[in-house]
Amino acid sequence: MKPLMIAHRGDRINFPENTIEAFASAFEKGADGVEMDLQFARGNLVIVHDYMFDERKKYPFLSEALDLFAKRGRLEIEIKSMDLDFLPSFKKLLSQYGKANVEITTSVYPLVKYLRQEFPKVSIGIIYNEKEFEWWMDGKFINNKIVKYTKLYQANVAHVPWKAASREMADQCHKNNLKLHSHILKQSLSKQIRTYREMREAGIDQCTFDDIFVLQAIKRSTQYPNGRLSYNT
Repeated sequence: MKPLMIAHRGDRINFPENTIEAFASAFEKGADGVEMDLQFARGNLVIVHDYMFDERKKYPFLSEALDLFAKRGRLEIEIKSMDLDFLPSFKKLLSQYGKANVEITTSVYPLVKYLRQEFPKVSIGIIYNEKEFEWWMDGKFINNKIVKYTKLYQANVAHVPWKAASREMADQCHKNNLKLHSHILKQSLSKQIRTYREMREAGIDQCTFDDIFVLQAIKRSTQYPNGRLSYNT
């Protein structure tokens, strides 16, 4: 099974990240979904990554993205807020798009239990920081930790750095009805293709990517002999 390909902040190669244009371009180029960052500013749900963003600038509202893309594919909404002020507005807005293919993610661990309380039927992902994987931990311990943490938080998806992911982790997640998500780092195209191939063979369910060209290369490759991506680099 091929992993879902999620454009990290949209097509950020050709357009400014986290913009309507970047999201539209990613879907047009064949992405299965887009990832976007959500902040709560002056009572508005705005799409912007940095905590120290310039509030004088214009940023897209989450409502705009939902209106345009709720039926286009997966919308991975990363919550950046470190308090609960956004929740009433966020819940009210999402309730208007009941059939949207949404995954709510966050790296703010304490938020997860509140997200689960408010969204019992929505897929929720935890973004694990690299600091979770210390030098003394072997693969078995890491796999066990990720699965147990994700279950304790009542989340559905574990987001881990690729260097920490493995076939064993994917299998253990799947046995516990969890999905595993990783990220293709922007590097040479051949290395990105290789990473995608390894993710596919490891059973990773979904992955984000920064470089729209890797998606286009994969989409152009229509033959998968012996279950492998056919692409010459």
